[in-house]
Amino acid sequence: MENNEEFIKSLLAHFPAEVPEHVQFEADEKALLLSRYIFVSSGKNRTGYCTHCRNTFPIENPIKQNGKGECPACFSKCRYKKAWLGRKALIDTACILHCQKSVLNPSVVTVEWLYASRDYRESFENVSTEYAAVARYVFDYDRKVCQKIEGGCGCRWWTESGFSTPSFLQNRSFMSRNIMHGTFEDGIAGTPFQYSGWQRYDYEDVLKYLPLVAKYPSVEILTKAGLDSFVKAKIYGYKTYSAVNWSKSKLHHIFKMSKQDFQMLREKNPESSLYYVRDFLFNAWVVQQWRKEKSKMNIDELQKNMQSFSVEDDLKTFKFIRQFTSLHRLFNYANKQFEKDGKHFVRRHQVLITWQDYINDCQKLKIHIDETNIFPKNLRKAHEETIKRVKHYEDELMRKKAKDRYEKIKHYEFELGQLKIVVPFTPKEIIDEGSKLSHCVGGYAQRHVDGQTTILFIRNIKEPNESFYTVEVKNEKVSQVRGIKNQPPTEEVKTFVEEFKKQKLTKKVRKAV
Repeated sequence: MENNEEFIKSLLAHFPAEVPEHVQFEADEKALLLSRYIFVSSGKNRTGYCTHCRNTFPIENPIKQNGKGECPACFSKCRYKKAWLGRKALIDTACILHCQKSVLNPSVVTVEWLYASRDYRESFENVSTEYAAVARYVFDYDRKVCQKIEGGCGCRWWTESGFSTPSFLQNRSFMSRNIMHGTFEDGIAGTPFQYSGWQRYDYEDVLKYLPLVAKYPSVEILTKAGLDSFVKAKIYGYKTYSAVNWSKSKLHHIFKMSKQDFQMLREKNPESSLYYVRDFLFNAWVVQQWRKEKSKMNIDELQKNMQSFSVEDDLKTFKFIRQFTSLHRLFNYANKQFEKDGKHFVRRHQVLITWQDYINDCQKLKIHIDETNIFPKNLRKAHEETIKRVKHYEDELMRKKAKDRYEKIKHYEFELGQLKIVVPFTPKEIIDEGSKLSHCVGGYAQRHVDGQTTILFIRNIKEPNESFYTVEVKNEKVSQVRGIKNQPPTEEVKTFVEEFKKQKLTKKVRKAV
């Protein structure tokens, strides 16, 4: 904690103690330009008070609340306010983003979000613009220190991992939101960031771009090559398929390929499509996989298969299958299965989904995946067979769990008068109970078997096979009792349940069990 506080102090030292005059001018003359009022007094000798020049002058003509006017002293365009009316919500606010060099080191760039306000709620006379820094950014290229800190409008400062708009300014309404563009030119000029190409980005994106420039040489290279869309993809967190090596400094190395492959990729993807980042990066990833595997397929055939099987839209399924075979064998087999069973597979992508499900089923059944079973002659039929086997396997597991669960809770069985508690033996009994009584207990079957809750049946001794009421016990307490169509228990059932609770759910009984 102490180290973090010292680090924050070292960052704050880069900023001036007072708000710079040009920023104050921006606030008063632009950001809060509409925060100029003439407050008019009541009575015969009415006077007006201008909040901008703070002069008082006579008012002769009638005025309307919030009507437009002009101060005769400073000629400011103002709005009229009746001084005797309430002002409990009259506070004007703006946020201002500005950039400047560090006061400690001119090669360090600093950026600041300021919250500016003019508060007329207590008094409209002598109101000044108040400032609070809510977020500060320090970009030190030489020391590779790029950090954002937030202060929450006057509170203590804390570090933030990202470089986005501060939380204090989000979801708030302001009179204006001003970005002082000229200050960025002045603040970045003469620093190591000067020729980084930052001008190609929106000003709020610059706050995310400068840290990337300090960290990755590729960022500046891509920007200067006119490929800033790839950098924006990283800034915005878009999908890049891990196709970019941001640490490299040569264009073809950035895309993890040789000059020849990069040239080939650019030829196959016209210059205009380079800016369609997702497609280009996916194709780059395909080329990378093709070279890495030294695939027998030519690149045109591979890209055609990638497209026809919609791999770009479901890369996860493709990568899963790829663990078990090569690109050439994968597509060769998938194409044959599609042609063999075209009536079942409407789209080629469905072959991959079925294949993944088949492999998953084999793993559930603890079947070792090798050459003998990874390529079944008929994928659809093989999958249908594994579905049956998995269902049988899961049913067996469920029956075993249900049996174990029954042994643990059979002590809840109880009789009194004409009623008795029956403990279900299988999940099917719970599902059937819900169907017969038209309530939702059937959805509790799995939770019952897993021990998350306990479902019990109330039966009439004279009709033991007829559903009557259902009881849920949770944490050794009866949580609900429901009859047909969720009807509440009768007085007889309530009395029975109370006695069941005394005899089966008390601490003494549980200890005895």
